[in-house]
Amino acid sequence: MRILACFFVIFNHTGTRGFFLFSLYEKSSIQFWVYLIISIFCKFSVPLFFMISGALMLNRPPEPLRKLWYKRILRIFLVLLFWSFFYYIVQLYQEKWDFDIKTFILKLYDSNWNGSFWYLYAYIPMLMTLPFLQKFAKSMDKQDFIYLIILVFGFSSLLPIMQYVLWQGRHNLNGNFRIAWLCSNIFLYPCTGYFLENDLKNFWSKKRILILWLFNIVTISLSAYMTYLKSNVTGVLDESNSQDFYNTFVLINSIAIFVTCKWLVEKCKIPRWLERVIVSMGGGDLWNLLVTYFYNGYNKRLMGAFLR
Repeated sequence: MRILACFFVIFNHTGTRGFFLFSLYEKSSIQFWVYLIISIFCKFSVPLFFMISGALMLNRPPEPLRKLWYKRILRIFLVLLFWSFFYYIVQLYQEKWDFDIKTFILKLYDSNWNGSFWYLYAYIPMLMTLPFLQKFAKSMDKQDFIYLIILVFGFSSLLPIMQYVLWQGRHNLNGNFRIAWLCSNIFLYPCTGYFLENDLKNFWSKKRILILWLFNIVTISLSAYMTYLKSNVTGVLDESNSQDFYNTFVLINSIAIFVTCKWLVEKCKIPRWLERVIVSMGGGDLWNLLVTYFYNGYNKRLMGAFLR
């Protein structure tokens, strides 16, 4: 799962060479729709990271707060601090700025030094609230989790589509009539990962997984159609303004990937050498964070400067 998530996080940052390649083709062409669907599909990657964390961490005995802060939170904060400083130094070199530690700290505090670091900013609060998430997840039964998924599906998936089809963005649900805390990355996906790992462990069969994937394909196609519809309504199709419906059904997509990976590992015989490779590549949380976020920030100008 980590290998897949890392790969598609990197793909998410490939611009018109991959992620936004569909925009170079006519909307009536097959290439437009194929590349658009791939771009929407890749959005499972970050939610999958959170689901993995939930599956592995929410069922553990609570850790002392001192250990939680020292072993987990401080470690990730140091990753954020190191790579933020790295990008600050690169920007100093590129923009010919004078070194100013105040500028670095303020942007580290109120923004970020690389857009892809938002995940680290979200992951740290998830770790801070880990004791509450553990108690919350363990106290919920199967019916509670199903109700949670239904609520999120209604508010985050069906409602945005209905609103746009009816009013093209002119009217949206009152902001106070929302369940944003349930839909947040640091709550929904860790709890879903815990639920799939512990409460639905023996639920999935080949037939049920096939049904899940058929539903997933339908919802991804619907997200692609809504992206197409919005581009026709607004007349705009650029990378920053065309992703409103990319994550509309990402919960379904993430569940399909999680369940399929678990089923394949449990049901299919993997050669011993390949198993060792997979475990080695997916085993280091910190290493994965470093590799993923270093390559997310990759660009020719940055790398060219250091290679010279």
